[in-house]
Amino acid sequence: MKDPEPGMRLNRYLARAGFGSRRAAEDLIRGGRVRLDGQVVTDLGRRVDVDVDTVTVDGKTARLPDTTCIYAFHKPLGVVSTLRAQGGQPSLLPYRYQADLPARFVPVGRLDGATTGLLLWTDDGDLNQRLCRPASGIWKTYEIELDQPLPPTLIPRLTGGRIELDGRACRPCRMKHKAGRSPRHWTMELHEGRKRQIRRMFAAVELKVIHLHRTAVGRVQLGLLHEGDFRRLSADEERALRQDLDGP
Repeated sequence: MKDPEPGMRLNRYLARAGFGSRRAAEDLIRGGRVRLDGQVVTDLGRRVDVDVDTVTVDGKTARLPDTTCIYAFHKPLGVVSTLRAQGGQPSLLPYRYQADLPARFVPVGRLDGATTGLLLWTDDGDLNQRLCRPASGIWKTYEIELDQPLPPTLIPRLTGGRIELDGRACRPCRMKHKAGRSPRHWTMELHEGRKRQIRRMFAAVELKVIHLHRTAVGRVQLGLLHEGDFRRLSADEERALRQDLDGP
């Protein structure tokens, strides 16, 4: 639905300008770090005329990029999904340097250190936030290897929203056995991305995930992208991702 009011909400403007998610932008506004035409703004409902107004954060001008784009990245094993090293584990920062991506590009969500596969990056903070919402409708696809065969009787519990984590039921998800593989190998699709969610779901039914690999986000496939490499999404891939977010 088109916003009936003129201009763009300030938090959305800052997100699109690369200052993090809308929530992060709201923290900047509350903290008095944002100025509109030289005046400090703390009103979260303030709107920006993108053709006229000047917005700054800590004195730095916030500009909307001429275009935004999305990259696919193949996260290697043992790399944490942050731009700062934690506990001696390697971070994503060297990979961004190696690919010569500007600092405004940040990863969308996280994969834990023991999980490999597709991690999207974008300079569109608004898109980033929307992709991270469970209600986005975007399915994330994972290949799973378990320590032992999965009894078919457990599948309804795993997929039907019958497992609680942190006092809240998981959303229903989808599972299928990987053709031609043993009963330890499965594909799972889910909307959520809670901390170590898949591993904790299987632990709840006394199974251990020994390998977890994300192969797709919506209709964007990891494909043959090598570990540690980036590729820019094609126009068709980006269009499909945004269409899936917007719904029918």
